[in-house]
Amino acid sequence: MNKKSESVERTVISVSLSVNDKQKLKELANKHEMTASALLSQWIKEKYQEEIDKA
Repeated sequence: MNKKSESVERTVISVSLSVNDKQKLKELANKHEMTASALLSQWIKEKYQEEIDKA
């Protein structure tokens, strides 16, 4: 696969979490063999797709 043809413009956002919530997120991400960032990104994409599908 050619990654250049699949490149997507990216941006960075900041999320404030409690230390406890961040640890839980990291544990869940590790369970799924993902980074916390990748897991959050996946959740966001799933949620907005659900909202689009409802419309």
